[in-house]
Amino acid sequence: MSPLFQAAQGGFLDLFPEGAELTRLAGDFTWTEGPCWIPARGCVVFSDVRQDRTWRWTPGSGLAEEMNPSRHQNGHCLDAQGRLVACSHGDRAVLRQEEDGRWTTLASEWQGQRLNSPNDVALSPDGSLWFSDPTYGIDKPEEGYGGEMELPGRYVFRIAPDGTLSCPITDRHKPNGLAFRSANELLLSDTGDQAATHLYRIDGDRAEHQGGFFQVDQGKTDGLRVDADGRIWSSAGDGVHVFSPQGEELGRILLPETAANLCFGGADGTELFITASTGLYHLPTRVRGW
Repeated sequence: MSPLFQAAQGGFLDLFPEGAELTRLAGDFTWTEGPCWIPARGCVVFSDVRQDRTWRWTPGSGLAEEMNPSRHQNGHCLDAQGRLVACSHGDRAVLRQEEDGRWTTLASEWQGQRLNSPNDVALSPDGSLWFSDPTYGIDKPEEGYGGEMELPGRYVFRIAPDGTLSCPITDRHKPNGLAFRSANELLLSDTGDQAATHLYRIDGDRAEHQGGFFQVDQGKTDGLRVDADGRIWSSAGDGVHVFSPQGEELGRILLPETAANLCFGGADGTELFITASTGLYHLPTRVRGW
């Protein structure tokens, strides 16, 4: 068995091509986050939150600076039209990049009070965008521009396709990474005291807590993704932990530093990109992102 992989159940190694190798595509960052593959551009965009920059990596041409300053962007996703959506700690807002490169603010306040610091964002199959809003960008001066918390809590919000903002989830301590595993099921990591990932039943703009679903035993789950077969790929302190659709650990991809987030991409959607502390990593797989 390769030292890169640690199998907990049989079949885990079948998720990767024979001889699959982990490649460090780029390094010398401070805290990488928010990777998002953009098919129209053929590149992965990611954040270095603490250096206040975003970067892109393109096969064949490598690393290039995307935004400097980036207003401390963190998580990214694509909307239903393929436009890049970003969580900005600095602006305390969720933004969308238009075709001409300009940024449009999608959400910046709730009931007359500023958001905390949007952290991660995910596209629902119904076309809505769900984002977490902990306080890292105002609590940590290295991750934002500071400020006071105006909301009474740290919530998860929903931006409907028509732009309407609602607040379906208010019961988490530090909501963080989000991933839909179906049109009516959302996984949400909480990097608070218990550091578990929770399952919610979704019905439009309503969310019902179904309980804790899984918990990594090394560090905390920050970002996570679901593949086309329902497996869950979770960041962790020692790399990426992979779970079955039922929440049972299948195995681990071991990294030399803490993984913060990940995404599937590449020409056929089977390439795994991992943002881990100071580096951007790449690993071929035999699965596709959901």
